[in-house]
Amino acid sequence: MLAMAAATWLAALAGRWFGWLGLLGLIPVAVTLIRRPDLAVIAVFLALAGWWSGHGSAIREAAILSFSTPEGRFEAGVRLLGDPRREAHGWWALAVPNPPEPGRPPAIPLLVSFESDPEAMAGETLLVQGRRTGRTGTARGKPYSGVVSADSWQAMPSRAPPWLELGNRVRKRALERLEGRGTRRALLAGFLVGETSGVPEADQEAMRSSGLTHLVAVSGSNVSLFLTLAVVAAGPLAAGPRRRAVVGLIALVVLVAATRWEPSVVRASVMAAILLGGRIGGWAPDAFTALAATVVGVVVVSGEMSTDVGFAMSVLATLGVLVGANLFAGFLSRPVATLAGATLGAQLAVAPIVLTVFGTVPLMAPIANLVAVPVVSATTVVATIGVTIGWEPLLELASLGAGLVLAVARFSAGWPQLGWVGYGFSCVCLASCMSRRLRPWVVVGVAVVVGFLTVAPPTSLPLPAAVVLDVGQGDAILVRASDGSALLVDGGPDPAVLDRKLTEYGITSLDLVVLTHVHADHATGLQAVVGRRPVGELWLPTAPHTTPAAEEIFELVEAAGIRARTPPVGRTLLLGDLTLEVLAPLRRYASPNDQSAVLRISTPGGPRLLLTGDIETHAQADLGPLAAEVLKVPHQGGATSDLGWLQEVGASWAVISVGPNDYGHPSPEVIDTLEAAGARISRTDLDGDVVVPLGPHVDVAGESIETPRDVSR
Repeated sequence: MLAMAAATWLAALAGRWFGWLGLLGLIPVAVTLIRRPDLAVIAVFLALAGWWSGHGSAIREAAILSFSTPEGRFEAGVRLLGDPRREAHGWWALAVPNPPEPGRPPAIPLLVSFESDPEAMAGETLLVQGRRTGRTGTARGKPYSGVVSADSWQAMPSRAPPWLELGNRVRKRALERLEGRGTRRALLAGFLVGETSGVPEADQEAMRSSGLTHLVAVSGSNVSLFLTLAVVAAGPLAAGPRRRAVVGLIALVVLVAATRWEPSVVRASVMAAILLGGRIGGWAPDAFTALAATVVGVVVVSGEMSTDVGFAMSVLATLGVLVGANLFAGFLSRPVATLAGATLGAQLAVAPIVLTVFGTVPLMAPIANLVAVPVVSATTVVATIGVTIGWEPLLELASLGAGLVLAVARFSAGWPQLGWVGYGFSCVCLASCMSRRLRPWVVVGVAVVVGFLTVAPPTSLPLPAAVVLDVGQGDAILVRASDGSALLVDGGPDPAVLDRKLTEYGITSLDLVVLTHVHADHATGLQAVVGRRPVGELWLPTAPHTTPAAEEIFELVEAAGIRARTPPVGRTLLLGDLTLEVLAPLRRYASPNDQSAVLRISTPGGPRLLLTGDIETHAQADLGPLAAEVLKVPHQGGATSDLGWLQEVGASWAVISVGPNDYGHPSPEVIDTLEAAGARISRTDLDGDVVVPLGPHVDVAGESIETPRDVSR
């Protein structure tokens, strides 16, 4: 069965990737007719079915991407194909016109973007007014044939299919009980219905870096817990094995709808349905047979799942669990051996995919899972009961469990990550452990290697100094005083990158954090700081602008209880031996970029560093000439600055914080202007982190930290 499932899956991949040429991949399967004609005929048939499904899905997606969509004003009803999702620049959802437009196939989806939460769920219909363009693309792997930018929308009377409507009610109740109450409750939503939008990106990255991401992807353990609770809730209706199986099948439909048919949910639910169906029909398939049948069924029905990373990881993880469950039998007590073997088997099975997609795998993931998995199982049960009966003490108890899982993720996120070589070395060590003679030497060798990788000294700086961090297309500047005081200006676009950079420089706390303005390439990365590291004070952008990325930071600041205020424009403050002049914004601007906070930082006898955010020509005109020896060039060096103003700064060193982009940053005109003015140019995309010494190189890191004090008076 496993071989047939593999043949079906590989044929589907060949159909999607190579089209008609993929049929050549059936030759090896056909050759087996010589030895086992009874099985080979079935394998060839399943492989043909897989190829047909994979090839057909590729044709359908190509048709959607090539469909000609009329542009112009749009006003029509749309039925949402999934829940709206919040990204850095707003909300979006895939939808189809409802009723279908004349001359347009009903299954051709559009991407609808919203400026705020449309407060709708999958299957519901909205009356949308806005503008449509013919831009095509994919969103989370799903193709769309046009984009509608919604100006206004309202709910329309409509009914989703009964199974989806019931699932929506279950999902809505769970989210209403859990949403908006902090990171721990948001993680509970991930345990229950796979919804992680409320979990900060930094914590999601910590879950991935520690090998715990699968805990918020509804899978086999969640399905088992849900079915158990459903059977208990059914009471006398579930008396007897066949009745319990029927109740379980009905509950599975509700679970799939409530968790939004994610690939891992589909795999787990179909596999559970096969096992339950076998019980009703008097057939008792083992887990391997059920897994193989699941792969065949899902791939043949939905060819696009053959290339879905989530589905592949779910299948391989399940196979790893089944194989690894007996890996340590005889070495450890049975419960510990089963959990340890299943965890290690799952991690080894999915590692090749994780390495291909993310580049690294967490070395100590099995240990983190040994601690977290039992906690998540108990927490999920408690949270499910708490949501069902609406008893707050149970939800608070479940929140404590979620907090423990978060603590494990945050603690183990900094442990060593392995590449392909490390993965191979780990497999060799595991195989060597099967020998009693080699086992002690392997344990000692691994302990030495892990200790060497884990205990790495932080990168030293010639204090006082500033570091324009290489965080990609965005800004994040770390400034340290001679006494070790630390200031962070902006966080860049990626919390994981910022977290890694701060760890590299040994930053465990920050005296002052400044968010210059609301754009995501400056704000989103601060999720690695707010609520994760002690912060003395935080300056938030001034009115009137906001973005979803900035709103997330505002919510985290409020939840963490950090002292926050707007930049004290016109004042001068001291942080250790750093002098901070707060120069802007001078008024309200139409552009969020012009609304950026501008700081000039210096030390006694040291150079002046001008941090300009993303200010453009209007703010630059209001500020007038600002002298500084080192200039952080505004807006990734884009062509939005007054070239004369850049020259008037008179900087001998210009630093551009920029990453790969399609905006043409940095502008050649800006670079030419700065070079003509005699400035040396440094770019983070070419030079990496740019260290700017600000005074005498005296390293007194670790001295007592002084909070910023106002000396403007």
